[in-house]
Amino acid sequence: MSTCRLLLVDDHPALTKGLAALFGQEPDLEVVGLCASGHELLQRLEAAPVPLPSLLLLDLHLPPPHDGLRLLPHLRRQWPALRVLVFSSAVSPTLVAQVAEAGAHGFVDKSVDSDVLLDAIRAVHAGQQVFPPRPRAPLAAPAAPGTEAAEALLRLRLLSAREREIIGLIREGLGTREIAVRLSLAEFTVGTHRRNIMHKLGVHGVAGLVRFAHEHGL
Repeated sequence: MSTCRLLLVDDHPALTKGLAALFGQEPDLEVVGLCASGHELLQRLEAAPVPLPSLLLLDLHLPPPHDGLRLLPHLRRQWPALRVLVFSSAVSPTLVAQVAEAGAHGFVDKSVDSDVLLDAIRAVHAGQQVFPPRPRAPLAAPAAPGTEAAEALLRLRLLSAREREIIGLIREGLGTREIAVRLSLAEFTVGTHRRNIMHKLGVHGVAGLVRFAHEHGL
């Protein structure tokens, strides 16, 4: 993968300097600038020599009038090749949907581990979209109340083909990194699939997942 040239936009200098130090340890990441406001970001992009940064790590809560959500449509119009990953502590299904609609390519909660953030950056740089899974509606009641088989059948119908494929690899004993390599996916994406699978099947941990898969022929 080509080097990801990162521009960090956040009004907390301690955070951006810490992130710059973290990214500086990664051979495929290069921090090309730090911006503390939307106004500073726009000035930098308009004056930037070619090539532009390849990925923008953008906080939503920036000093007025250029907050992150307002900036996104303008960034998409003016610099369509620029990949944008929102990095925010404000997380809600509504906000994530607004961010995606406004043109971002991903959304990561500031509370995540550094490995998750790095995976998300690499995934977005590679052309993927990285968003938290949407909350799912409660499962419908089984056709025959109290019948475990009927409830399991309903849960199985929620699985996508990719999720079934990942379950098979987990049963083979592969970890997240190995599955990512086998399927040519980002580790962050595989981790998201795993969480979705656990949620859909109502199981906890790999042992519970493997047991469910064995009992129901996955």
